[in-house]
Amino acid sequence: MSEECLTAYAREAVAAYPDSDIEIAIDFCQKAVAEFVGTSNDRLVKVGRSLKSLVELSAEKEDEFQIEEALRLLVSECKLLVSEKLKVPKVPFGKTQLAMPIVTLGCMRFQQEWMPRITNMNQVGSDCQDNLVAILKQAISYGMTHIETARGYGCSELQLGTALKQLFLTKYVTREDLIIQTKIPPHEKVSDFRAALETSFRSLQLGYIDLFSFHGLNYEEQIKWTLEGDENCMAVVKEYMEAGKIRHVGFSTHASTTFILKLIDMDVFEYVNLHYHYFGSYTASGGGHDGNGNLDCVKFLTQKNMGIFIISPFDKGGRLYAPSNKLRSLTLPEMEPMEFKSQWIWNHNTLYDGNGPILHTYTVGAGRPSDLDQSAVAAYRHVHQHEATVDKLRTVVERLDRAKEEALGAEWINTWWQGLRKAEQSNHFVEHNQIVWCYNQILAFGLYDFAKNRYGSLEKNLGKWDDLKTPQENIDVIGKNSWGFVPGLALKPGVDYSDDFADVPPGNLERVKEAEAFVIKWCSKKEGEEKAKEQSDQKRDLRFRLFKRNISVSSQLFKMPSLREIRSVLNMGKSAESSTGFQESESNIATESDMVETIPKEWETAYDMRPWPDYPDQPSRA
Repeated sequence: MSEECLTAYAREAVAAYPDSDIEIAIDFCQKAVAEFVGTSNDRLVKVGRSLKSLVELSAEKEDEFQIEEALRLLVSECKLLVSEKLKVPKVPFGKTQLAMPIVTLGCMRFQQEWMPRITNMNQVGSDCQDNLVAILKQAISYGMTHIETARGYGCSELQLGTALKQLFLTKYVTREDLIIQTKIPPHEKVSDFRAALETSFRSLQLGYIDLFSFHGLNYEEQIKWTLEGDENCMAVVKEYMEAGKIRHVGFSTHASTTFILKLIDMDVFEYVNLHYHYFGSYTASGGGHDGNGNLDCVKFLTQKNMGIFIISPFDKGGRLYAPSNKLRSLTLPEMEPMEFKSQWIWNHNTLYDGNGPILHTYTVGAGRPSDLDQSAVAAYRHVHQHEATVDKLRTVVERLDRAKEEALGAEWINTWWQGLRKAEQSNHFVEHNQIVWCYNQILAFGLYDFAKNRYGSLEKNLGKWDDLKTPQENIDVIGKNSWGFVPGLALKPGVDYSDDFADVPPGNLERVKEAEAFVIKWCSKKEGEEKAKEQSDQKRDLRFRLFKRNISVSSQLFKMPSLREIRSVLNMGKSAESSTGFQESESNIATESDMVETIPKEWETAYDMRPWPDYPDQPSRA
């Protein structure tokens, strides 16, 4: 099959079914893949959205974007997904010596609700539980046999325990085949911690848990509750360990790099769940001795031979399931953004020429079975096409690094974090380093929706903050654990934060102020946002109606339109008249002067790999 054919098939499919992701995928696959029949509708939705984005990107970047290579990558993925060859390898998990799959199943997106309302399975919808069981079966079939949940994930433990019992009784899998992990935060009252642990065991219906984590060790008081005094939470865990009910103990964290290093150095834990990503280290971004966040932590963990579990690589690591147009154009045609992140984790040591930290596994918080597909495909390439994959990874890293330097400048990249205060150090409890980090991600990679989401968490804290109360009273209102997971406040427009910038190098001061003003402008909630989205949707709808008509007429003449022709009909800044003579009335489309300032095209989301909202994001059921 020629490259020209793949391009033609993609354009024809998008033109024929502009309003149906599933039909785009079916039309393309029956011509380009043959054996891929698509037994999963949500898998087909993802293929269709990917194709639509590729066709649009190819028209926008005629001279730069290689659609043929990217389409071959997609075809390869489709073929692998029906090949029954996909199996995730295992590695020793640090000093635990558990055989850990390099991808684990996270259980915070498939339960019915976050809130504690649900106390028994009669309150759970059958569609939600069926989906959960299907996710478990898909994970196990791929070899993703490490399953990770938490007491704080709503009814996740309850639903997971019931599903596991079902799979054990039907002999789909045995208990010994699985590594089960749950997490509970330390409590000030040891009796409350013990009660929470007992609840987890009842919900999970398991005789033992392979991995127990103290969930969210983020601030100093928790160390006292966990380790100090005659009675503490660790003492309870050790009781369970002596009884054979817990096998290994670790912690998860969203804290600063300095705090995490302190916990690691205590030598009381066997593994850590933490954020460490190419695009930053979440709340630890800008930390460490050189501003590289938790890089100091993963290096120290490797020295200590502790298990390294990377949290949320596709969400808190950049929202890569819904990447920006800019990011996708930077990682393709070698790999999609999610595969890039997978290979970056698994081959991290190689990127340091064999002298860097070894990252053992990462979690996929699956909301549907197909959410595991791209990790399984990436793992296949990691094992069976290793040298070629590493070469591609290096190419992508170099391209991303170059784009970052072009957007931000080398000096700023190396120094932006210097003197910026975290919330705990700020006179105003503002998370300055995370805010400037958001600015960097938008300019370098177009990660607008990601940065907006991160800043929104700080705005949520600010919305609950009362200047008439003490900081401790305010944090109690927000919730001590909630503040620990997302520490800090957003910026107040018009407030002078100069007293927080005393340690910022003089050469960086003005740019820090510009960066924070930029984040307020683009990431805070503002009037007209919904109008801008509606107008963007109208424009996109018009582009594809024009696109469909243009290609339909061209196809009748047995000639595919050129990229130049496609680009002309996608250009909304000019007339809505295509070369075929088709005209669309613009009376209901806002003119440039009527519109609020809209985001650049490269910041827009290329596609969203979530076919439908995750269950806990859906309306609660009575």
